[in-house]
Amino acid sequence: MDEVRDGNPTNCHDMFRMTLDLFYHLVDELKQHGYLKKRKGRVDVQEAVAIFLYIVGHNTRMRPVGDRFQHSTETRSIGAIDGTHISARPPSDQTQPHRSRKSLITTNVMCACDHDMKFTYVHSGWEGSVHDSKVFEEAIKDSKHGFPWPPRGSYYLVDLGYPIGASFLPPRKSTRYHAQEFRRSNRQPASGKELFNYRHSSLHMVIETSFRVLKARFPILSCMANYKESRQRLVVSACCALHNFICINNRRDEMFNSWENLDVNRDDVQARNNGNSPESSASAERRHVREMSDAAKRAMGEFRDDVTAHMWEEYARQWG
Repeated sequence: MDEVRDGNPTNCHDMFRMTLDLFYHLVDELKQHGYLKKRKGRVDVQEAVAIFLYIVGHNTRMRPVGDRFQHSTETRSIGAIDGTHISARPPSDQTQPHRSRKSLITTNVMCACDHDMKFTYVHSGWEGSVHDSKVFEEAIKDSKHGFPWPPRGSYYLVDLGYPIGASFLPPRKSTRYHAQEFRRSNRQPASGKELFNYRHSSLHMVIETSFRVLKARFPILSCMANYKESRQRLVVSACCALHNFICINNRRDEMFNSWENLDVNRDDVQARNNGNSPESSASAERRHVREMSDAAKRAMGEFRDDVTAHMWEEYARQWG
């Protein structure tokens, strides 16, 4: 809906078969005659009309509409998880473990963000040589790190460096992956797997963009001051909190706009993060075992297959 309200005027006509002014007029008429009523916890009335118009205007089924408007009846993405390397100043006898693959002295930081580019979780303090998967495993396994498990039926988008699980959806392996690859070559997906990975990458790119904005705004993250290690971790968290403060209170900030326009595919609709609070130690351990079990991984794999098939069916119907 933000894309329609703030974007090119032709977007509304393309999506809903009417101008934006006429769309607003239709909503007002329906509300005035009592056909639309706002219900707590339900879809916004404007969005409800938009979803209906999109369905009848494109002969689209509910599953792809749910993906596009992030109101799926089954599961939905509440954000993305990824790791980034932040400049570090460890004691002189500990520099080697902090050396990343690029031979820089860094700390490996795992973050989660929502689709509004706000950080919802920051886990820092690991040496730069440590693999993302190890940082991830530690973050979700030990309750002291406060990982915000998503509500049941929701999940985070992750890249191929992370495992699949009940709450974690990576792209498909051995298939063209990054959205930029399609844009640069000006080609279309040739299979359901490519289409799934293209859309996955387009949505997951929100955290890559958030990292770029964060580092561009706060240069200390690229050249850390000589603080003690515990304070360096706090600097990372503080910068993420300031990033969120600016994002919430000044969405038109120049840095957000310039990086978003460059890197993020705005055709993908934003979702809202409704993550749960950190759990107790015992319940967190039980959830970790349940969410990362073989059965949970198989179930998420089957869900991914189902989404891929429906995406490709709808794409083939629309584009022939």
